[in-house]
Amino acid sequence: MLRKYITRLYMLKAFSEPNYALGVFVLLIAAMAASSCSSEPDAIGIRGRTIEIHSERPVVTEKVSFTDGNGELRVIRPSASNRQLAAVLITVVNRTSTVMPLLIDPEAADLGDRRGKRMAAIDPFERSIDASSSDDDTDKFMPLLWGEIDLDREFQVQGWVFFDVPKGLTLGTLWWNEVDDVLLDYVEYTRR
Repeated sequence: MLRKYITRLYMLKAFSEPNYALGVFVLLIAAMAASSCSSEPDAIGIRGRTIEIHSERPVVTEKVSFTDGNGELRVIRPSASNRQLAAVLITVVNRTSTVMPLLIDPEAADLGDRRGKRMAAIDPFERSIDASSSDDDTDKFMPLLWGEIDLDREFQVQGWVFFDVPKGLTLGTLWWNEVDDVLLDYVEYTRR
């Protein structure tokens, strides 16, 4: 009986160790694969000399519809059939100045790649036209980040900025040019 018990224990140990080892091996391989195949981040933040800029990856869309301050329904479309709209959610943080005056206009931000293609931000109010009806995507990209803003110390402002970009352009870098020059990379160019 003692021999039968020892044999049974040995068999349990023999079967449990390979399963345990196999489980650890599978987890180790999965962890290595996940770390080696990591993708670019969905949101990034960079601190400049005076401001901090946070941004999510650009969202490509065929149109942007929104309700303006007067309650009018407006829509923005790309300027040509070989172009598309890119919407970028940007957060500007003031951590140093007492009051920071911001002017967010076409010169405030550019979107493109580091190979020389940069597209300036578009004015959503000048580029938009009256829309006849709303749809499910109306006000999806609200609030808009545009115009003059006085940003107090330890406060932030967040909103969407739009770009009219060529189809196929790698949307890998955001250049922020207002108050401070800040560069945000969505992709690692060294891996490309």
